[in-house]
Amino acid sequence: MPENAKVLVDSSVWVDYFNGEDEAVETLNSLIRTGRVVVCGLIRQEVLQGSRDEKAFAKLEKQMSLWESVTEVPADFIEAAHIFARLRWKGITIPPTDCLIAAVAMRQNLLLYARDNDFDNIAQLHQFRL
Repeated sequence: MPENAKVLVDSSVWVDYFNGEDEAVETLNSLIRTGRVVVCGLIRQEVLQGSRDEKAFAKLEKQMSLWESVTEVPADFIEAAHIFARLRWKGITIPPTDCLIAAVAMRQNLLLYARDNDFDNIAQLHQFRL
């Protein structure tokens, strides 16, 4: 993948970013400056559902609306099920939501930036590494 490829940023990174975790803040700010940040509907949902109250929800919603967004399509759900099944056949179980995020990243030729080791089990997924 090109060095300047767009990066689908997982909720695990956003949580650390909004909590002020140094590595997440530094890395994500670098991606933001270079216009490489992308989110999808599921990631937006995961971030928003973690809000403490209505005020925090509204603030997060405004912040998350700043980023380029890609939409999940029906084929992503089929591919997510295929990823899940292939891993399960090997005795590995990861959350179905992670399979969907991976499917979106793969279809859109995006790098995935996550702080969740479950994605490491998806061999065909290209991940953003520091």
